[in-house]
Amino acid sequence: MTSDRPLPRRARPAGDDGISLIEVVVSLGVLGVLMAVFTAGVLQVYRAVSTTESVASAQSQLQVAFQRLDKEIRYASWISEPSAPVRGRRYVEFTAEDPATGRPQCRQLRLDLGRGVLQLVRWTPGSPPAEGAPGETLASSIVTDGLAVQPPSGTAKPPFVLQRAGSTPVRDGGGSVGADFTPDFQRLELHLTARVGTAENAGTANLDVAFTALNTSRETPARNVCSEGRPS
Repeated sequence: MTSDRPLPRRARPAGDDGISLIEVVVSLGVLGVLMAVFTAGVLQVYRAVSTTESVASAQSQLQVAFQRLDKEIRYASWISEPSAPVRGRRYVEFTAEDPATGRPQCRQLRLDLGRGVLQLVRWTPGSPPAEGAPGETLASSIVTDGLAVQPPSGTAKPPFVLQRAGSTPVRDGGGSVGADFTPDFQRLELHLTARVGTAENAGTANLDVAFTALNTSRETPARNVCSEGRPS
């Protein structure tokens, strides 16, 4: 004979009741907060590393330019008056000895204000290069907006500044001389700022230095055959 009574349910094991929807939502919320904190930390570290790399790159470019120009300008026998902007560029010329031949050679520092590129151009006296002829790139990413270089005086300076022999210097790039110091040699100041990277992780470095041309004197003339290398 068959009975119509339902069979008894098996009792569930203790602790096997599952989780509710509220517990799932709370868990996802906590996990989201943790992921947001972790992601923000990773991005902050990434930006810090990128900024450090950008600063190192900017410093490296200016260091290379300094090392090259220290050798080039130290033994110059004449330095020109730097130019105002000419067709989007600034120029300064100087005369130095060609190490290969021992003869005087004309050299020109050219800063492209549009591209922020500093180049060195060489030629034999009497044979100036064509305007815009490519030169040796010493540094790039040079800031030329007129606001980059802010000396302690609080005023921006042009990239090239000449101190003539026998004159009171405008300002010593290294801060090693007094205000009443009068140089016996021509001195060329460089005020350059390199900026590498995007707006979020840009790295900036400054070159604010004065080079002394040891082969010049108070009798060094203002004009030289190397002046013809500058575009008019």
